[in-house]
Amino acid sequence: MWGAMLGLLILLIIILGLLLSVKIITQPDRGVVITLGKYNKTLTPGIHLIAPFISHVIRVSTAQTPVDLDEQVVITKDNAEISVKISLKYHVTNIEDFVFKNEDSVRSMTQDTRASLRGIIGNKELNEVLNGTEEINRALFAGLSDVTAGYGLNVDRVNIDSVNPSRDIQDSMNKLLKATRERDAAIATAQGKSKSITLENEANNQALLATNQAQNTALVNSATAKATAIHTEADADAYRIGKLNAALSVSSQNYFISQNIAAFKELANSDANTVVMPNTAIDSLGAVPAFAEAFKATKSAK
Repeated sequence: MWGAMLGLLILLIIILGLLLSVKIITQPDRGVVITLGKYNKTLTPGIHLIAPFISHVIRVSTAQTPVDLDEQVVITKDNAEISVKISLKYHVTNIEDFVFKNEDSVRSMTQDTRASLRGIIGNKELNEVLNGTEEINRALFAGLSDVTAGYGLNVDRVNIDSVNPSRDIQDSMNKLLKATRERDAAIATAQGKSKSITLENEANNQALLATNQAQNTALVNSATAKATAIHTEADADAYRIGKLNAALSVSSQNYFISQNIAAFKELANSDANTVVMPNTAIDSLGAVPAFAEAFKATKSAK
């Protein structure tokens, strides 16, 4: 009976040894074999046999692995407090270094990332941080590539997910943004009014110019019309005088005597008792025989 139990125990040990010696490594993992506390070899994906009981395997993934870091408070160069959240991606490049040179390579990488971020942002002002996340990403990636190479891994990408100023700074920024918007709106309104006034003045000037031009044209036309009328009237007077002079030049002296007699007839019919006449008019009347005799009798009586 004891022999059967011993045989069963040995069989169980053999089965357990076989189970412990067979290792299956799945892609993209690698297996680091530790024998009696020392590095033995690295297993690639597939089925492998190792020494049971004295060896064990540490599995390491070589696939790209994303890591989200907790939000970190950083002080900028101008003493502004901001909260920064970043994420990164890495993959293992050296299995032995990753397992043996650092107790926790991923944690060390995270610590170095935070330290580098503090150093980069600490040399920048708030506006530079808010407007220069891409530049910070490049600087952070370059710094981590050199540091993490000794951890057996490589940082493939670093990305700043968010940058949030403190509540006080955010309130100040909101007030400044509001003031800037109000200023821009006031400037736009003033520019609009100025442009409107300019256009209105230009329109008024054009209207005034058009009115002045119309008035000047009307004055010129009126003056031209008056000058033409005066010229026409002067021509008519000159023509009439010329005609009269021509008629007088061919008239006889008896015509004027006849005119004088007609005038005396009108005087005789009037109520006037005394008539004052120039000598020339009396002399002309003497040319008429009847009047001549009368004037002679008058002179002799005197």
